[in-house]
Amino acid sequence: MVTILVENARFLITMDPERRIFRDGAIAVENGLIADVGKTEVLKRDYEHPDIRIDARRKVVTPGLIDAHCHITEQMLRGLTDGVFAPSAVPRHWLYESSLNSEEAFLASKACLIESIRCGTTHIMDPGGYHLDEAVKAVEEMGMRAILSRSLIDIHTGVQPVPEALRESTEKALAAGDEFVTKYNGYSGGRIKAWFSLRTERSTTSELGHAVKELADKRGVGVISHIAASHYWTDFHKEIFDGLTPIQRYEKAGILGPNLLAIGVNWATDEEIEMLRKHDVKVVHTPTNARLALGSLQTGRLIELIKRGITVCLGHDGAGESNSGDMVRAMYLTAVGHRDVALDPTVMTNEMVLEMATVKAARALNSEGEVGSLEPGKRADLVVWDATRVDWVPVLNPISNLVQSASGNSAETVIIDGKVVMQDQKILTADEKDILAKVEDAAKDLTERSGLSKYAASKWPMI
Repeated sequence: MVTILVENARFLITMDPERRIFRDGAIAVENGLIADVGKTEVLKRDYEHPDIRIDARRKVVTPGLIDAHCHITEQMLRGLTDGVFAPSAVPRHWLYESSLNSEEAFLASKACLIESIRCGTTHIMDPGGYHLDEAVKAVEEMGMRAILSRSLIDIHTGVQPVPEALRESTEKALAAGDEFVTKYNGYSGGRIKAWFSLRTERSTTSELGHAVKELADKRGVGVISHIAASHYWTDFHKEIFDGLTPIQRYEKAGILGPNLLAIGVNWATDEEIEMLRKHDVKVVHTPTNARLALGSLQTGRLIELIKRGITVCLGHDGAGESNSGDMVRAMYLTAVGHRDVALDPTVMTNEMVLEMATVKAARALNSEGEVGSLEPGKRADLVVWDATRVDWVPVLNPISNLVQSASGNSAETVIIDGKVVMQDQKILTADEKDILAKVEDAAKDLTERSGLSKYAASKWPMI
């Protein structure tokens, strides 16, 4: 049994039900679980000889951040969808995914997880992709906690046709999703889980959605789907489905439920928000994809969703949407963006945003008994933040610092499932330099082969 004692934390933010913050705090870890949390003087006495002792003096300790929307294999799409409207960006995603091979998917996944860990993320949720065996292998080797899902699509024509290589019948898509869930849910000692993915509301039939919901209920897992993230997608959906909005159709098809995680929901009416509340649907907000002008901030319904009591969490989306995997940046945008749009600095507090990246995310992912807070009995996922950096000093209110002034790069030590995966900003579970060098080469080959390289050209002359 390996014992870890993190001690002398200037502030230890538990996110427990009382939202206690310990000055001079400590946390003891045994066998992957949090054994105790409290004052350093008490825990040092109870755990005199830990196997690993981490001095968090002048540091801030929090639960690991949870990224509830992370396209793990898309890391090499970074920078290839800049400056275009969303309908123009989607075909580039199709080109990327239909051209990606298994080795590239593995490297992209590893690079994504390196960035996540470096920014204090300990748990990711992937909303659907391909080459998932390689993604699972990358997650397992990196020591990350993850929920992964196999992309399911059975509508291939229309305004944005799906490439031939990704086309499947309803029956084949359903079988592929069920095979993935059966194979990988509870994998790697429970650190990796598998859900079903209805990739988007406009690329999946009601028949597939209803069948997926039944299987998810039977298997005891969740369903994730992009829903009403923009007016483009909502309008396209209405063209396909006789004027029905995505949320209206999902309710009619029996897809709405407490194990559905809806991505976006920026274009929901008050009546549709009530539908989500009635069915206890969870929502993931992705503020960083405001880069694509989807309306995530300006027209997003985040404040109303929260007022109605709907569980909302945060995600960074993916390198093809946001260009950044930094969940601290996502927290900042959520806090300041919605205040500015509402012309009200009180509507989105720093505390609310940190909840969305920790305890609320754990609830949304049906994992609140395992992660999201620093409490005895939960899995030991935590971050030590270097609060001596200039972007932290002075630390008068550590939650304000983390949400509004810090960056994810101030994560110093990361523990996942009771194992140290980064210490003193050194990744311990991978050869970071080697992986990133290989990603550079692989990205060049992939963009040339797929025809995406023309979108990487600089608007300014390169000499």
